[in-house]
Amino acid sequence: MLLAIHGLGSESGAMRAYLEGAVPAGVRVLAPDLRAHGSNPLIGEPDDFALEALAGEVADDLERRREEAGDGSPVSIVGVSLGAALAASIARSGRFPLDRVALVRPAFTTEPLPPNLAIFPLLGRLLEEHRPRRAIAELHRSGAWRAIAHESLAHAHGIEEQLTQPLAAERRIRLLEIPRNVGYRPGELRIPAPAVVLGSPRDPVHPLHIAEAWRHELGCRMLISPARDDGEAAMFTWFRQQLGSFLVGIR
Repeated sequence: MLLAIHGLGSESGAMRAYLEGAVPAGVRVLAPDLRAHGSNPLIGEPDDFALEALAGEVADDLERRREEAGDGSPVSIVGVSLGAALAASIARSGRFPLDRVALVRPAFTTEPLPPNLAIFPLLGRLLEEHRPRRAIAELHRSGAWRAIAHESLAHAHGIEEQLTQPLAAERRIRLLEIPRNVGYRPGELRIPAPAVVLGSPRDPVHPLHIAEAWRHELGCRMLISPARDDGEAAMFTWFRQQLGSFLVGIR
């Protein structure tokens, strides 16, 4: 079985861009919507957005699905951004036999609210104070958004979309609380299965130095995609090719 975990402010359907055509035939894929994302109606309190709590909910869902299907095969995991942090947590939990783990564009570090994630609480505050059109105007005035736009217009436009998603204001707690999490503690990022880190250049939200830190902690391979600003289609084609190669032979 393959567990596919999306990123902060995204939803399960976004995993198709990474995995379409990359998963071997016959492999069951579980791609859940995290709390306060996609079709998941749960919102909750700040403690519900601790990485351990989110990972626990995903793991509980995975365990239920495996029991219902009578599936005792090893679990492979692909996690993107926030999903990479949750994938690592689930992999280290010992709850499931593991096959392999792919960590795509990791964004969380050993510190709470690292600079690359500081834009998200700003978005949460703007959603609390303004309607979407005014919130976007205020976002464009911020130094944080301008710094992202200077490095990558594609990622800056993606940040804007966080303000116009359905139920964005009602779900703003996810943007306020999730970036406060520590992704891992030094020396503790160990996954008992083959792993790979996939990073992207010129990505201010998922900087390469963070992917490199994950690779160093894990002692695994790291591969670097084309930049999103050089063509989003080419970037996702690269991810599908690399993930397809990594996932050959999973069950």
